[in-house]
Amino acid sequence: MNRLAPLPLALGIAVVAASPALAQELTREEMQAQLHQRDQTIQALEQRVSALEARLAAAPQAAAQAPPQAPAPGTSTAAAAKPAAKESAEEIAELQALSRGLVQRGLQLLPTGSVEASPGGSYSTIQTQGLVLVSTPEGISTVDDQRLRDDFIRAQLDARIGLPWRSQISFHVPYDWRREVSSLGSGTQVEHNSDRLGDLQIELDHQFLFEKGAVPDLIAGVIGRFPTGRDPFTAPVASVANGEGTWGATGRVTLVKTIDPLVAFTTVSYTYNFARQQPFGRVHPGNVVDWQIGGLLAISPETSLSLAFDQQFQGHTAVDGTPIAGSDGVAALVQVGIDQVLTPKMLLEINLGIGLNHLAPDYQLMFTLPIRFK
Repeated sequence: MNRLAPLPLALGIAVVAASPALAQELTREEMQAQLHQRDQTIQALEQRVSALEARLAAAPQAAAQAPPQAPAPGTSTAAAAKPAAKESAEEIAELQALSRGLVQRGLQLLPTGSVEASPGGSYSTIQTQGLVLVSTPEGISTVDDQRLRDDFIRAQLDARIGLPWRSQISFHVPYDWRREVSSLGSGTQVEHNSDRLGDLQIELDHQFLFEKGAVPDLIAGVIGRFPTGRDPFTAPVASVANGEGTWGATGRVTLVKTIDPLVAFTTVSYTYNFARQQPFGRVHPGNVVDWQIGGLLAISPETSLSLAFDQQFQGHTAVDGTPIAGSDGVAALVQVGIDQVLTPKMLLEINLGIGLNHLAPDYQLMFTLPIRFK
């Protein structure tokens, strides 16, 4: 039974119940006039109720017949389809942690004219222990047990600007503090510290393909690195250097595919390090190939989770064309993260990295606070 139908019936019963009392004071003509007025009031109410019922019945049909809105490239259907009756489409998009996390990781570009700044920081540490050859105070070489600990703290500021023609430009400014503590079994301890501006980077990205059917999003970019950090050639020890010491150029290709509600991605990059002349010869740091694969999962419009595997292949460093033995290597890292929308303009991203071999950090804790200005 319709819940709105009893309304005019109840009004009619109330008026009829009150009519005997009124009949004692009114003439027959006055009573007929009031009954006629009552009938008109009931008829008007019934018309309003009927119109309201028709509107309520038509609303679901209109919603079902309306064409579905395609989600933004790289955004899962589940995250893009969350309705909000009192919010505009722009506000809904800003509240999607998944979409904001994709932008933060370089898997989606900002719209033209949008600006985002991402202050953040990270801490990582590596501890190793083994036998090394050392010299005693008397100048005699001997073997001793060494425990080596490297601590690395970075504060950084990233800025992104959405450009026309499906492009984006980014700037990366790091400031690092590094410490190496070497302890020998004999009780000797040596500590080295360094803190200064790291290598500045500028990046230009362009989206060549948008996801359609089996075709994924394809984003390619180039990164220029400037040797503004402390290089390993002038640092007290190479481990406290926070810069490569040379100019660098990186090419990067990223593929993004929506497997609702998961967004999967893979990235391959190649970094070419330019050679640099040193007093002992011309040094060419090894080039780097980096491969990453992972995914982001939207658990609500305001929260998303991420999981990624990152593997980096470092080539040999050469001096005057001669490779240095042991200067190459492979570092592997697993990253687990969470993105949480704090306000329509602010996102909190927290990532925990766990090293899988001795060249990667034992663990790495990172956080960023992307702020969308436009």
